[in-house]
Amino acid sequence: MPESTPAVVDVPVMKFIAVNGAGNPNDPDGEYQKALGMLYPVAYAIKMSYKTDYHIDGFFEYVVPPLEGLWWTDNAITNPPSNGQQ
Repeated sequence: MPESTPAVVDVPVMKFIAVNGAGNPNDPDGEYQKALGMLYPVAYAIKMSYKTDYHIDGFFEYVVPPLEGLWWTDNAITNPPSNGQQ
């Protein structure tokens, strides 16, 4: 059970692989889909590298986590998307 009072937590420095982009994530030929097509193969190649002769300093076995997406728009109030498309 979490503590009932707030506390400061020191989080160690971590490395991530990520992509940045813009556009409609639902576009099958869009930038987002292309980025995902590169992101997961890289994540799995790094994950499986311990089974090869190539060793990464500080590597530890890990689970490739689910995708996390951060989305925003500059014009959500003045120009809302219609029918889920923008």
